[in-house]
Amino acid sequence: MHVLIIGAGLGGLTLAQTLRKQGISYEIFERDEDENGRFQGWAIALHTIIEEFLAALPSDMPDLKEATDHLAPLNLRHQFAYYYGGREGCFGLEDSPETPFIRAERSRLRNWLLTNLTVKWGKALTHIEHDDEGVSVFFKDGTSARGDIAVGADGVHSVARQHLLQRPSKEQLQLVPLMAIVGELTLSGEAFKRQLELGHSAYNLINPELGFIGFVGLHYVLPDAQSGRFYWMFMQPDSNDITDAKHWLQASSQQEKLDHVRKTVAGLPPKLREIFELTPAEGVRKEPHIWRDLELDSLPSSRVVLLGDAAHAMTPSRGEGAFHAFIDAMRLSTTLVQLEADAKFRDIGAVKASVAEYHTEMLRRGTAAVRASRSSYQEAKKRAETGEHFTTGMKPLSIEPVVLVAKA
Repeated sequence: MHVLIIGAGLGGLTLAQTLRKQGISYEIFERDEDENGRFQGWAIALHTIIEEFLAALPSDMPDLKEATDHLAPLNLRHQFAYYYGGREGCFGLEDSPETPFIRAERSRLRNWLLTNLTVKWGKALTHIEHDDEGVSVFFKDGTSARGDIAVGADGVHSVARQHLLQRPSKEQLQLVPLMAIVGELTLSGEAFKRQLELGHSAYNLINPELGFIGFVGLHYVLPDAQSGRFYWMFMQPDSNDITDAKHWLQASSQQEKLDHVRKTVAGLPPKLREIFELTPAEGVRKEPHIWRDLELDSLPSSRVVLLGDAAHAMTPSRGEGAFHAFIDAMRLSTTLVQLEADAKFRDIGAVKASVAEYHTEMLRRGTAAVRASRSSYQEAKKRAETGEHFTTGMKPLSIEPVVLVAKA
């Protein structure tokens, strides 16, 4: 069996690594010109699937935490904190033997997943042809490839999905009624330490009484171990069409966006609004942050399969997009290994039955996550009012002084 993987993101590369471990032939095609062709995002958390994830990958992979740790070179635990409205103290999650989790810087994680893989770069998919005998994929540069299974791991605007459903992305994706403003800045010295003390990896501001939810995250620590790059996201529900040129976010300047954020967070304690006050206007992203998600009831069963955002794009509110892409890749790998046995991949009936089983489980799980992410603002508001925690496994955290000491 030969598998054609369209997309060298986290999901596509995870699938490639699982196939490499199983000795199944594959090719990876990516529309970017090289591994640095596009911003990969900030950081993601790996938690409950770490053991399963590592077991599915080849043994020659470098140590995951060491290769991707966004806190390196600092010797600090990965930690998420949640601050609820005006309530004293905070709750959160932190890495421990009982509840291990890794906060991975995304570009480092992608580079880790590229270990011993060959990617064919500059391959923008145009269309797919398939029949009972196999599948062919065609690219903008005029080249093509032939295989037994094609996997669309090509993101939110998946060309593979458009082929399967015979509908353009604009007819499939839903605009999420949530406005977001994003800021980035570098901090050093005491200001850097104060942010780490609020949450070594990140902290959430659950403040529905002020009309917003905030997320502040450490992107990565700089090599001097005395400074770091941070990002924040300020979110408010908005039922207006954010894509409309007349929407205030489309026409406002960076300073106007920042002024709106600062005015809204003015009721926070000084330590929790400091990150917004320290952000310069040029640190606010010019373009509005528009979220679209995808909820599919079913997918056709053929030699074309989907995983990750191509099948269940969701907002990052709960941090579950990559999590489900990893699960998709591991589940699909199991399906493909079963098809490889006794050359079942040559039997279109067996292929369709296996793909249908995979798609059914993937869509049920992924759609539930899409809905939960879409309703996260209302969920956070309800939980803040009732005193419930936003996620399971949380415990009280204390704000302790941070010592900026690099690992030995």
